[in-house]
Amino acid sequence: MPRIARPIFSALLLVFVCLAAGSQARVGAEVYRDRAAFNANAQNLRTIDFEDQSPTSSYPFPGPVIDGVVFESLFGASYVAASMNSGSKVFVANGVGEITQLRAFLPPGTTAVACDQFTRSMLIRISSGESVMISASDSSSFVGFTSDAPITDITFLVDFPEPTEAIVIDNLIFGQRRAGNEPPAPLLLTTSNTGRAVALDSVTKTSEPFNVVSTLNFSADQRTRLTLFLVGVKLTAQDLPNVVVRAEDSQHRIFNLPVEGASMVQNIGWMAQVTVRLTDDLSGAGDVALSVSLNGATSNKAKVNIKPPAN
Repeated sequence: MPRIARPIFSALLLVFVCLAAGSQARVGAEVYRDRAAFNANAQNLRTIDFEDQSPTSSYPFPGPVIDGVVFESLFGASYVAASMNSGSKVFVANGVGEITQLRAFLPPGTTAVACDQFTRSMLIRISSGESVMISASDSSSFVGFTSDAPITDITFLVDFPEPTEAIVIDNLIFGQRRAGNEPPAPLLLTTSNTGRAVALDSVTKTSEPFNVVSTLNFSADQRTRLTLFLVGVKLTAQDLPNVVVRAEDSQHRIFNLPVEGASMVQNIGWMAQVTVRLTDDLSGAGDVALSVSLNGATSNKAKVNIKPPAN
């Protein structure tokens, strides 16, 4: 199964950060102080517990990256450290002077987020505006939110007393809001500036437009394979029979694309990928709208461009 090379990973990650920073949901969210209640209303949860997850890369802006989640600290460095209380690792963001602030940019499609914190009083706020003020004396150190609309980021803030203390959090948890007994629908990733599908040639790692026939691959049939990226679902090779990918052309004809691979993306625990083969009847189709279904739950549609055959 093809994996995303580090330059591709970096490019995709910056797309996700721009998507999160440029979209602010303004709808009501549910707030939880009890983890069991949050778990009952969320699904497909992934936890960053910081025990064995150190920053995999860092940019001058916004900051460290852990499991594909970007952490932005207002002042000073953010890092993983051993807690003096328990000996376990926690995330620490240092502050200078009047304010300490940490912001985590959440994966696209996140509609549930929660965290544990230890010894600090702080304000916790999500992108839709809901916030909770917690203190070290609270009976619960857990805070969670669920929303019908995407939650793009979560912010932790300390502004008293001066100089402000460091922010300490543990177990950043994110996933999707539970809607009854319905399984989570996959979200097909798109670029933030065009809304088109994030799709790559599975061998060359190049983006659209694509040729149906290509000599730059490892298959005897010389047909191009595309890798598509999803969030909101967890995929293994055992899920392959349950994944359906369709392409719809400008005449509204539907084509089923052979699905040849399904897995999670290496180094990003919340992102899945599927590999599909382009079929001859798509040659020269121009823009086609792709969708991915898993166990009957269907994703959004996003376009890619298929070029005419080379002369």
